[in-house]
Amino acid sequence: MESLSAIGVFARVAETGSFASAARALAITPSAASKSVARLEERLGTRLFQRTTRRMHLTEQGARFHERCVRALTELRDAESELAHSAHTPRGRVRVSVPEMLALRLIIPNLQRFRREYPHLELDLDINDHVADIVGDGLDAAVRCGELTDSRLMRRRLGPKRFILCASPSYLQAHGTPRSLDALQEHDCIRYRFVSTGRVESWALRQPACAPAPRIPETFVFNNSEAVTHAARAGFGIAQFVELMIRPELEAGTLRPFLREHSLERGALWLVWPQARRTPPKVKALGDFLARLVEEDETGAR
Repeated sequence: MESLSAIGVFARVAETGSFASAARALAITPSAASKSVARLEERLGTRLFQRTTRRMHLTEQGARFHERCVRALTELRDAESELAHSAHTPRGRVRVSVPEMLALRLIIPNLQRFRREYPHLELDLDINDHVADIVGDGLDAAVRCGELTDSRLMRRRLGPKRFILCASPSYLQAHGTPRSLDALQEHDCIRYRFVSTGRVESWALRQPACAPAPRIPETFVFNNSEAVTHAARAGFGIAQFVELMIRPELEAGTLRPFLREHSLERGALWLVWPQARRTPPKVKALGDFLARLVEEDETGAR
């Protein structure tokens, strides 16, 4: 490193023609610049400058050495610049655990856009509804829904998790549209069972604090969120969904919402990743991308 520093001093002296000018440019003293060049000459066993009282000139050996040094220093600066750029440019493979419905309905339909925006990133999706062990499974990040309990993870909120009640037009035509939460107990209901705990998910419903929770039948229970969607769309009953996840069905009219006044936000969508001094660029890029998709969906819904 001392040799490299001395080469930098030598090159600046050659460019400015004096130790004083080089010292000012390098923020060192003229004496330090002179001693640095003298040590370099001693190490090389040759004189690099012909010194006079008024001016310094490169010797023949010094001129040849200077030409090589300029090329080497230029390469070093270019390498440093490239590395600094790389450190802030998202690149490489990002492995992320994603719930199935989010992957199928939000991420995969936008893969071409992701590729255009981040051409140096490779996306490796671990699609399942299990709560992944991010570190143990060698993941860079995971998308989580609801409330977060693991304080060891870094987190970024992607957007709200708004629940709505829906059914197919054919089901509502055959069985009628519920006019109250209490009426739900008279209908076929399609419920979701958490893979990780085996617990049937309770429905998020807005109601007065003093009101008792309505009894929601468990006519059909699935531990796969996409199966819930298929069953509801096929007319088997009423289901509750995160609104973001069924935007295509809502726009196409294959699922119709009702009792909107009882819709409720519970928790949120989060991107989580292992704690680090600085968020890896590839994880930040993924978070930016997912947050934009959620925000655009929310804006479109309004």
